[in-house]
Amino acid sequence: MIHVVCFLGKQELVFRGHRENNESLNKGNYLELLELLAQEEQLLKEHLLSSAILKGTSKMIQNDLIECVTSVLNSKIFNEIQRVNYVSIQADETTDVSCRSQMSIIFRYVVEQKIVERFIGFFDVSENKTASGLADIILSEINKWKIGNKIIFELGIVTRGEDNKISQTLYLQSMFHTFFSRSTKRSEELLREQGFKLPNQSDTRWNYHSGAASTIKKHFLDLKNAVLHVTEEPGWDPISVCTASGLYDKLNDANFVYFLILFSKVFLYTDHVFNFLQSKSLSNIKSCISEIQNLKKNLSDLRNDTNVNNCCDEAILLNNNLEYEDKKRNELCKITYKILDSLIVQINIRFEDFPKLKFVEIVNEKMFKSYYSEFPESKFIKLLQQYPNTFDADRLLNELAVIYANDRKQLPPHELLDFIIKSNLHQDIYPQVTKLCQLVLTIPSTTASSERSMSTLKRIKTFLRNTMTNERLSSLSSLAIEKNLLGDMAKDPTFVDNVIDEFSVLSEYNIKIIYDRRSDHTVHLFMITFIDLQKMGYTNKPYSFPMDIPLSLSTSSRLPISDYDLDI
Repeated sequence: MIHVVCFLGKQELVFRGHRENNESLNKGNYLELLELLAQEEQLLKEHLLSSAILKGTSKMIQNDLIECVTSVLNSKIFNEIQRVNYVSIQADETTDVSCRSQMSIIFRYVVEQKIVERFIGFFDVSENKTASGLADIILSEINKWKIGNKIIFELGIVTRGEDNKISQTLYLQSMFHTFFSRSTKRSEELLREQGFKLPNQSDTRWNYHSGAASTIKKHFLDLKNAVLHVTEEPGWDPISVCTASGLYDKLNDANFVYFLILFSKVFLYTDHVFNFLQSKSLSNIKSCISEIQNLKKNLSDLRNDTNVNNCCDEAILLNNNLEYEDKKRNELCKITYKILDSLIVQINIRFEDFPKLKFVEIVNEKMFKSYYSEFPESKFIKLLQQYPNTFDADRLLNELAVIYANDRKQLPPHELLDFIIKSNLHQDIYPQVTKLCQLVLTIPSTTASSERSMSTLKRIKTFLRNTMTNERLSSLSSLAIEKNLLGDMAKDPTFVDNVIDEFSVLSEYNIKIIYDRRSDHTVHLFMITFIDLQKMGYTNKPYSFPMDIPLSLSTSSRLPISDYDLDI
């Protein structure tokens, strides 16, 4: 049963069916898979047919097994984290299919020479998305995982401003893809008749909206013709006609078309910086800072009346039915200024600590030769200021000087760390450089892991599974995201025992489990519950098993129960 839970979790498959009784044609993947395995496994078959105690097929048992497997998985991660020197946190937010805001938290650290990113969970932040509310959750997890003295960096959320004009425009762009992608007939109308398709929707990657805005702008007239064809031509269903009519109205809406033009210009700048940071953020901090400054300047340059008028004129070129009188232009000008100011403020908040990362260039292998001639004193001081009492400054300086002088060691941080550890030089020869490489590699360079976790959420919590609790969502996501770690753990002979131990202490069952491992490697489990004792009349505390308990209480037994000490 535990292995079935692991399999379904790793494959992101649904556990339960709509009806799970014997008459059901589809009892759900969990029960169907157990019955399939029972065809070849006689002990499992006998258990499913005859067991009256802890049969293991109820929805409560399924939930508890998921919880127990996740608990063992998290225990492995906890023990792993306690052995490392540094941990960084990645936090980001998305909206699930139930319109609940979910914050994903990921820990990043280095185990010896291997970079590890572990998913910690999803947290429902719908009721409080303020900075303090999100910080409370992160601080709570820091305390829970006992990493307060290991935190070096937090890459995460920028809280949203009050003006929701940006979100409205982006959501409207998504509506066009949703409309055409949900019907083969509509998709063919767009592709065959108009000759283009909208980019696949991906709410987990913000730069999807850039491609959507560019495509809608480029094929504006074709898109308008497509939705008009649905509203006017016979043969379309009422839902398609009504939705297409609403989309057609938006294509004739002065605000929508204006902001489509405005955001297309904004995305030209943000896309460039996004791609640059994804590829260069740890190799050239100075260039990254320069790109961020250029982005803020370019956004500031859009903040003028001339740009507003140009956007209005371009909107009219796309749709000559639109009009932008002076009063309308003044109104759009005020909103545009607010949007651009909000973006600039968020960029400042998001990257305010970026200059502090200049010390990362100390281990930029492309600069080692120049560092050998002129040691990067300012960056070295920045490191010591940023992380006081972390390094032995004199020894680190000497170790770096030796690294810079050796052509064989002019390697990127992860390769340098791998070389040092595999050569067994990390304890006596380069202990300070080892810590420095681990620190640098712990700093998250991209948001890819957060985006992958959000993609997993979209696959697990679907329209058909939109009532699952947040605890179950988080547990199933852990099994799916950490499938490699779970697969390695499942190979350990103690894994199943650890899960059973977790299961046995759940207050709902209050089960005492005794393992009897024989020379033939079979395992006999003797289980009795608190409720069973009460049924048999043993209601006085402390409870203990008397010698006359019938063998039928044992789930599998070939020895007299009196041979065991079964005191509770």
